[in-house]
Amino acid sequence: MEEKRYPPIEEEENLHMACEPAVACTATASTDGITAVHDCIDDLDWEKFPSYGPSSVEEAIERIEKAEEDMKDPSKWVTSEELDKYLFEKFPWLR
Repeated sequence: MEEKRYPPIEEEENLHMACEPAVACTATASTDGITAVHDCIDDLDWEKFPSYGPSSVEEAIERIEKAEEDMKDPSKWVTSEELDKYLFEKFPWLR
């Protein structure tokens, strides 16, 4: 994976800010006001954005099958009633 490079911080007021570089996307001179935004979105480099979802159909199917296996294993989950009971015992002010 390619390492992200950020511009050096030159002003002291920006020392406590951390964020991705902003993308300038302004709608200019379009009849419906949407075309320019869509063009800007199309021009984005989508490979730079993180993806937390499946990257392929095979990976999606694999994740679904894993989730179905986890549903059958009672050590992986509890019912909402059991969770409520535990929370009310531990934190009675939640009632």
